[in-house]
Amino acid sequence: MTHTVKVRPATPKDLEGMMRIEELCFGDERFDSETVRAYLARTDAFAIVAVTKDGIVGAAMSTASARLGRGRIGSVAVLEGHRGKGVGKKLLEACETEFRARGITQFLLEVAVDNIDAIKLYEANGYRISDIIGGYYSRGKDAYLMEKDVTMEGRRVRIRPS
Repeated sequence: MTHTVKVRPATPKDLEGMMRIEELCFGDERFDSETVRAYLARTDAFAIVAVTKDGIVGAAMSTASARLGRGRIGSVAVLEGHRGKGVGKKLLEACETEFRARGITQFLLEVAVDNIDAIKLYEANGYRISDIIGGYYSRGKDAYLMEKDVTMEGRRVRIRPS
């Protein structure tokens, strides 16, 4: 049986559910509650949750700099039983929609080099590995820096006949 997943902006009432996801998905690498509260409260940040009738099953948190034209996805997490069902893609798309609404054209994120499923998700959605960051995570685990630039997206290009 499949459950309908609704993606919506997170509110402070979602903090407990978001912290549960952080713990179950990231363990020692999880954001602490103060960090999650900051994503919920700051005007240059936002958080999105994926909800079913059973509660919050996924969350994403991002920061956005209109001045730099850059958005950074700090976290995308989906509970294990809901992975592979498009929830991560919906969260990613919701982050990108919010970035675009804020005039952001360059999207960045870091992902553990061994998180193959997440890397595949990001690549399938137009992200490309641009760098490797040594020792980014605790215990020295490396991360890929991935980027997506939508500067020319949706623009028509006129081609002159030669």
